[in-house]
Amino acid sequence: MKRIISIYTEHKNSVQFYLRTAIANFHPPTNDAKDMRRFFESERSSEVIYSVDNTFTQSSPDFGRNYIDEDRNGADKSFYFKWVSFVEEPIHISNPYLHHVTGLPTLTAVKQENDRYIVADFDMLKLLEELRLIEHNSAFEKINRFVMGCGGLLLGLVSVFLIFYGAYIFLNMLTSSMSKELVMHEIFTSIISITIGLAIYDLAKTLIENEVLFKTFNYGNDLQNKTLSKFLTSIIIALSIESLMAVFKIVLDDYSQLINAFYLIIGVTLLIVGTGIYNQLSRQKK
Repeated sequence: MKRIISIYTEHKNSVQFYLRTAIANFHPPTNDAKDMRRFFESERSSEVIYSVDNTFTQSSPDFGRNYIDEDRNGADKSFYFKWVSFVEEPIHISNPYLHHVTGLPTLTAVKQENDRYIVADFDMLKLLEELRLIEHNSAFEKINRFVMGCGGLLLGLVSVFLIFYGAYIFLNMLTSSMSKELVMHEIFTSIISITIGLAIYDLAKTLIENEVLFKTFNYGNDLQNKTLSKFLTSIIIALSIESLMAVFKIVLDDYSQLINAFYLIIGVTLLIVGTGIYNQLSRQKK
């Protein structure tokens, strides 16, 4: 969405000139579907078109490319025309907004013609693509969603397996007799498995939400930064638990191996410092 608005703002005059030219050359003799939907034959980016009478009451259904919405016929449009003025320009172009039907960034062009107004909604992404102001490939977008969806589902399955595996280890520990050393080892293993499972689940959820179900055109780094920070935090927790377990085992078995646990703790500390620096740089950039 931000990227689309940015490109539109940069080329606003050219885009509005195209929209005014397109709707100015459209003169439907009636409000029938046959006459109104001819607009779609020449304008690929137009999604909805309808007519409003001079009392600001919708005098035709909403004509989409593949549907006709009769429920909107007779609706009061006075609120929408409250800020519309045809004094300076015979055709009004709205500011970008999210369409209530498609949920996509949209521009609306309104033309006064005799005793009625012709209103056409344009999909901004298709419009910018048509004007060669943005590169977008629908086929690649579908493939990308499919791959991201499959990857997210597989990650979700792996995360669920790790969580249940951690629960299985813990329950098995409770129902069997073990030495104190083995009990602590099983507890730490269970915690690590569940922690990593939750981290992977959060990553899978983020992928599916933002790349498949609620795909947006926000190319900023805010979402990626939050996802990476959360994932690194989960990994740091798991490694910290592993470090504690290593120290525990070395203390019980062989003090000469304590240096290895020290190296692991140093590595975890460096990871914490690196994550903190990354978060600070991200906030400064934002």
